[in-house]
Amino acid sequence: MEALAADDPRQIGAYTLRGRLGEGGMGRVYLGRSPSGRAVAVKVVHPHLARQSGFRRRFGHEAAAVRAVSGAFTAPIVGADAEADPPWLATLYVPGPDLAEAVAKAGPLPTPSLWPLAAGLAEALQDIHAAKVLHRDVKPSNVLLAADGPRLIDFGIARALDGTVLTTTGVVMGTPGFMAPEQIDSGEQTPAGDVFSLGAVLAYAATGHGPFGEGPPLALMHRILHAEPRLDAVPHAVRDLVADCLAKDPADRPGPAHILHRIAASWSPPEQWPASTPWPRAITLLLPHHAVPDSGARQPGGPEATTAPAGPDTRELTRRMTEAEQTTRTIGPPAAARIMEQLAADQARVLGPDHPDTLNSRHGHAWNLGQAGQYALAEELLERVAADRARVLGPDHPDTLNSRHSRAWVLGQAGRHEEAAALMESVAAGRVRALGPDDPDTLDSRHGHAWNLGLAGHHERAAELMGRVAADRARVLGPDHPDTLRSRRSYAWNLARTGGGGAAGLRPPGGPPR
Repeated sequence: MEALAADDPRQIGAYTLRGRLGEGGMGRVYLGRSPSGRAVAVKVVHPHLARQSGFRRRFGHEAAAVRAVSGAFTAPIVGADAEADPPWLATLYVPGPDLAEAVAKAGPLPTPSLWPLAAGLAEALQDIHAAKVLHRDVKPSNVLLAADGPRLIDFGIARALDGTVLTTTGVVMGTPGFMAPEQIDSGEQTPAGDVFSLGAVLAYAATGHGPFGEGPPLALMHRILHAEPRLDAVPHAVRDLVADCLAKDPADRPGPAHILHRIAASWSPPEQWPASTPWPRAITLLLPHHAVPDSGARQPGGPEATTAPAGPDTRELTRRMTEAEQTTRTIGPPAAARIMEQLAADQARVLGPDHPDTLNSRHGHAWNLGQAGQYALAEELLERVAADRARVLGPDHPDTLNSRHSRAWVLGQAGRHEEAAALMESVAAGRVRALGPDDPDTLDSRHGHAWNLGLAGHHERAAELMGRVAADRARVLGPDHPDTLRSRRSYAWNLARTGGGGAAGLRPPGGPPR
């Protein structure tokens, strides 16, 4: 949350504003407090929208329609005024990161967390549709992860089924990458469109990427219309459900009730849930940053207490982390290692030792030590980071696997090729599970496994495995990609040492190719 700016209002309706939460296409969102002390999110409409002809009438109809929505996994409206200057709408405040922030900072959700996410969002859509409302913009930033489960928020651009709209004529509402094909093609809006968006959100939660990739909006919309979603990295347990939600034909998609029935056939919430959080530890560590700040007791008749902005330590750490990411690539490994070591120590003090940012900096410190040739210390530190990431994030989390891969690389650089090969093989298997067999990181670990086998003297096995890696890289990356060529050179080098051909001349000076 940001502190209120000088030009921000201090009071909207009955709500005292305490800070800025964010800004979207319809307006700016503030954290507010009701007279009874409830925390609320107050969305204040942009002035240029409020001036549009007929906007206030449409906004009033929309707010009235959304007031009918209730349910455990939505943020209900507690107040609205279409005639105010400017118009505003208030919902209960949900203390938690949105899904986009959670995935960016903590990585994709593990399968045990995907089930409660899917169930909560499906139940939310069921409640929304029962009130004859469409959400129309189900996306990661509109999914909040509270301690007791997800909340589907932001009905400011929803549309009542009677045809009331909250946009100017001709504007396509939605977010590229999460819009249904019929929404793109003809502007058709139905509950099935929200289900398609739900499938895209679940794919994003499971992999960290939208099912139709990234890129310009027009490219994304073209893929949604004409290409199949990429679901290779979505866990098998939920893949079929996600694929059915992403069916091109709206008639082929399951409704929210059917989704809940299918989830119940595969997953049962633990007896203590929601008393215990459904999220992994890395996400629960983000929750305190979204708690309502304590502004002190208010004395009757006395001045309103002010809200303290985020602590200077937190803001300074964010700035330093951004700066470190930009500069450590150019200042050389020894200096980069020192920067990351100090940053990790300060992050541990302010954020906690298990915070994802702290773990990222610890990994960066160890990695740069390895790049500087301090293999023994780097290997020891990477082993610790990998263990801590496995505990906090899970053993198959991409960050955990990255630390293990980096440790295997350091072992290889130190000449401990048997150990490096065994660890690379294990990491490759984990990356197949987490990322899919064709992910470039998976192929990189497979290459590292074969490369270290060759340096350990197992040339025949190394040549066999490296040949497969080279073929797969050619198929996935292209025959002339540098990684493909690197695998082909390593294959030739190992093959030459088995007596399998005159490929020894392909060995570059200075040692075996990597």
